[in-house]
Amino acid sequence: MVEKLSREELVELVQSIISLHDRNEHELTEMEHHELVLKFKKGINHPGGTDLIYYPELVGLPSEPTVDEIVDLAISGE
Repeated sequence: MVEKLSREELVELVQSIISLHDRNEHELTEMEHHELVLKFKKGINHPGGTDLIYYPELVGLPSEPTVDEIVDLAISGE
């Protein structure tokens, strides 16, 4: 079952994944980063999963999408 994340939670999550820092500017360990990526993947219904972040062109996003573009597509599930 997918744990729905709010838009705000997804924005914070994607920002942390991309920057490799949490909201307190703590540098993420490899394990922390992996856990956030899994949380993102489990928290969305989009079939592209983590491709939205790592391979955005494969899911119809520009090659360097904004956090908002990633989150909006993740929320739409299309």
